[in-house]
Amino acid sequence: MYKLVLLRHGESTWNQENRFTGWTDVDLSEKGRQEAKTGAQALKDGGYVFDVAYTSVLKRAIRTLGCVLDTLDLMWIPVHRSMATQRATLRALQGLNKSETAAKYGEAQVKIWRRSYDIPPPPLEKTDPRFRATIRKGATRISSPPNCPRLSA
Repeated sequence: MYKLVLLRHGESTWNQENRFTGWTDVDLSEKGRQEAKTGAQALKDGGYVFDVAYTSVLKRAIRTLGCVLDTLDLMWIPVHRSMATQRATLRALQGLNKSETAAKYGEAQVKIWRRSYDIPPPPLEKTDPRFRATIRKGATRISSPPNCPRLSA
């Protein structure tokens, strides 16, 4: 029997600052690094062994997976990185303070943008520095622009 284990990355620096991250490539906070270690140890204690791993191309997810693989002594297994594993793009919300955004647009509207499959946040303008900051060059990091259809809620 196969098992699928889904593991979210630890707290990011922007989570710590109460900012929307989206596809912005921010790192783990110290708390996030500890959360990754705790999660990795729980998997080890549970007897989990993996033969392949999938992660996004964002450093917070890659570092979390690295911690798990190191703890389980599985650094050798194949790792597939893809933007397809990332959450929905938060578009123009990326980098904004969550409380300030809720005060400006209303908590209900922000919740709709964050949870809906078909009602995305406002798009980023192509001149916005966040637009290009979400797109990395290179064979494993090429993506659609950050205003593409939502991948998940």
